[in-house]
Amino acid sequence: MKCSAIVMGVDEAGRGPIIGPMVIAGVAMCTEDVGNIRLAGVDDSKLLSRAERERLLSLIERSAVYVGRVYVHPRLIDEVNLNVIERNTIAFLVGRAMDILGESLKKVYVDAVGDPRQIIAAIRRAGFMGEVIAEPKADARYTIVGAASIIAKVYRDAVIEELRREYGVRGSGYPTDPETLAWIREAYEENPEEPPWFVRRSWGTLKRIAPRWYRSKRGASSGQKTLLDYMRGS
Repeated sequence: MKCSAIVMGVDEAGRGPIIGPMVIAGVAMCTEDVGNIRLAGVDDSKLLSRAERERLLSLIERSAVYVGRVYVHPRLIDEVNLNVIERNTIAFLVGRAMDILGESLKKVYVDAVGDPRQIIAAIRRAGFMGEVIAEPKADARYTIVGAASIIAKVYRDAVIEELRREYGVRGSGYPTDPETLAWIREAYEENPEEPPWFVRRSWGTLKRIAPRWYRSKRGASSGQKTLLDYMRGS
């Protein structure tokens, strides 16, 4: 598709939960189409109902010239600083978009957690020299980031639904959710030696309710899996 310029937004879902992966998504779109999805209701995913997010998902994917998402495995989250994971994954997604779109990609917007300067530096190392805007709460300020937040949220929710069906997980997956905590206690009682793969073992909540599952964040070292080993997406 020919257009005046292409812009990209990046956001994540699932940074804080104790259960499941974090999903980081990137969406690139012609600037003309950004206005169209705004009129259709695209916004920060947190401001939309589940039904609204799912309705808008297909519109975003049809309108985009690139959609990428990465599922960050809980085991990697247990080993590497989350800010490092996020900025490296953002750079990866921007690099993938550049491979497809080339110099047509003019601007990247990022919902920044941590130091925006480090996020921008990671994107520069990926080879993107266009304009980068990295700001907290960018998903509420920029429609293209809102689109990325919807992609990330819908696909993260799909993983949680699968965990509900296969493992009986309850609640939202957040460490403040009583239903999630009750499920962890029950699962721990059944098997106190080894948690299911999708439980984040470095979350401090486990010290209190499932102490033998808890492991402090070790930090990645040679011989351990790296970020790219865990990446999957489109």
